[in-house]
Amino acid sequence: MKISIQTYSNIYQKQVEKLVLGIQNDEFGLGLTAQDQPDLPNIEEFYKNGRFWIALDENNQLMGTIGIEPLTGRQASLRKMFLDKTMRGNKDENLAQRLFETLLQYAKEKGYQELWLDTPPPAKAAHRFYERNGFELMPVESTPSTYKHPAIEGLKIYRLTIK
Repeated sequence: MKISIQTYSNIYQKQVEKLVLGIQNDEFGLGLTAQDQPDLPNIEEFYKNGRFWIALDENNQLMGTIGIEPLTGRQASLRKMFLDKTMRGNKDENLAQRLFETLLQYAKEKGYQELWLDTPPPAKAAHRFYERNGFELMPVESTPSTYKHPAIEGLKIYRLTIK
């Protein structure tokens, strides 16, 4: 299987919503809708000052997503990092790492010094991935004032200092 990472196009809106909501609700039981999330109903508009990438297989099926939203001149938020179940733990594709490195390269080019993200308590594999990539667990109240917190109990907040 060959997976390509490319900048988001609106023709993938429904696939993105299906992937994200499926993971949030069917796997993690969060009970969220697209409308509960500021970016999901209109990805192109939300990320116009940042970037959103999608990972597609050779049949143009969505395999993963990741986005970056500017918070301040030196801080940004990593948003919507989701992988299709078939891609998780797939060492051949290493898609999570490839998506993250795509975003990290963009963040460095834009001069960001910190990346922030949140993840729900049941996303244990995500927690390990972020920690392996240098993110530190932070108190919720330490996030930049422009950070949009989802209404999820026990939310974990991570910060990466970009070198």
